[in-house]
Amino acid sequence: MAAPAAPLQGSVIIGITGGIGAGKSSAAKHLVKSLDALLLDADAIVGELLQAPQILADIEVALESTVTTGAGSVDRAMLSALIFHDDKARAKVERILHPAVRQRIWQALADYELEKPGGVAILDIPLLREAGLDHVCDRVLHVAVLGAERCRRACSRHGWTEAQWQSREDAQMPVDRKEALADAIVHNDAGPAALLTQVHVVAESFRCLAPRPLSERWPSWDNIPTST
Repeated sequence: MAAPAAPLQGSVIIGITGGIGAGKSSAAKHLVKSLDALLLDADAIVGELLQAPQILADIEVALESTVTTGAGSVDRAMLSALIFHDDKARAKVERILHPAVRQRIWQALADYELEKPGGVAILDIPLLREAGLDHVCDRVLHVAVLGAERCRRACSRHGWTEAQWQSREDAQMPVDRKEALADAIVHNDAGPAALLTQVHVVAESFRCLAPRPLSERWPSWDNIPTST
């Protein structure tokens, strides 16, 4: 009689990259449905952190400027205006937010592999490669769209000017570099149905990936990964 298969350990982790306005979140959500996966959205985590009074106080001390409304909530427009035109200011805010985001993502991955051994987790993190978290991933999917179209979409959605979009774009790794480093690419310039079809094809190729324990790829949240 054949020996029983060893129980699955760890998880499969897929990262998403793309320029601002490419539709990374849409691709991530399609992957989640296709693979019955966990979605970890860094932007959503940042939004939660910016509701914490201590985080806001730390940011205001670091920037020597008010970033809250009269009601005490964060003024996102004011904060963005401060950090996307000043590299030093942005670095100060990142030193406050990024460790907290990493800790939450690490804890969520640790909990998930215990709750659902062999499951798939999707990392929707704008600065995935800049933060070194691409080294946590088994595969990285890039969402490609021409810059002019990404600019149009982002400005329409957020009410930005082209200059505001460009300042955010300049704060990230060049898009062509992200695309060159990706394991798979989908193009999001032909409508939602076309994107869905492409993501389904890519998702099928990810099903063969073997899960790995978090302890092997990212032993502790404050240890930034450097290689897979």
